[in-house]
Amino acid sequence: MKQLFDRVYILEGEVGGRPLDLVYLDGETASLLMDTGCAHDPSKFIAPQIGQARGDVKELTWILNTHPDLDHISGNHEMKQLVPNAMLACGEADRHICQDFDSLMRYRYDVYRQDHEIFYEGDALAWLRSEAGAPEPIDVTFRGGEHIRLGAQWEVELIAVPGHAEGHLAVYDPQHRALYAGDAIQGRGYRGLDGSMKLCPTYEDVNPYLATIALIERLPITTYVGCHWPVKRGVEIVGFCRESRNFVEYADRLLLERLSSYRTLREICADLGPALGDWPRSNDLELVYALDGHLKRLQEQKMVSARRRSGEHSLLEFIRT
Repeated sequence: MKQLFDRVYILEGEVGGRPLDLVYLDGETASLLMDTGCAHDPSKFIAPQIGQARGDVKELTWILNTHPDLDHISGNHEMKQLVPNAMLACGEADRHICQDFDSLMRYRYDVYRQDHEIFYEGDALAWLRSEAGAPEPIDVTFRGGEHIRLGAQWEVELIAVPGHAEGHLAVYDPQHRALYAGDAIQGRGYRGLDGSMKLCPTYEDVNPYLATIALIERLPITTYVGCHWPVKRGVEIVGFCRESRNFVEYADRLLLERLSSYRTLREICADLGPALGDWPRSNDLELVYALDGHLKRLQEQKMVSARRRSGEHSLLEFIRT
């Protein structure tokens, strides 16, 4: 646990060799925890570190899921067992994904199976299942623009930051000129605790993602906190936004340069992976999230066309128009 400001703490965890930093706001009249990690993270590090911050987990008021990924929602059930009176919230557009593992698979992790034959299996699927918590219903949803009062002089605002997920939410803290943003923007990818690149960016919708980058650039903040990156301050925020946008623009250029013949998305991920980042090549298929979004946008712009491959496996293939 480390203290960021008065009554603002970062609870430090780990997922897959990467940092998992969760924000805890301990106000005078209300408190807020952003995300719950994997299935047993509430008892493993969240509750103990809230105690280290001289907070009382039993008095937690709000639990906010910033977005529907395994390492952000899977501790919901255990967290509610620890503090049943806390209100569990998420973005309105993500409610159907956040409440159980089967929905997370159906609507987020398994949506590329039919068209692209990209899906989790074997050890990867076993790990997902092992880290998934029991189902837990969401109590309330937000769309962005709502305010939560944490003390007489402390009010935070929920801000919609779509792109990585349709209902992704961040917390804007004007008192500290800070934004606590989950995975809203992702630079060139996710680094591990050892400093090496572990995973590519995993945004899904390109135009909303670019709009979120622009929004963050406009906000009057001096501190930016993401869940898997070091805290950014001042010019570092500008640099992280620029890095995030540059990745998007480079991915677009590479797609158009290399789509000279029909190719499946699996083939595209394998081809572009080494040019886009130095994460382990075994993780190149994780580019499916971002590159599927790019291809959909390029199709809307009439710059790329798609067709069904003939044969037993009628996968989608893409070519530059």
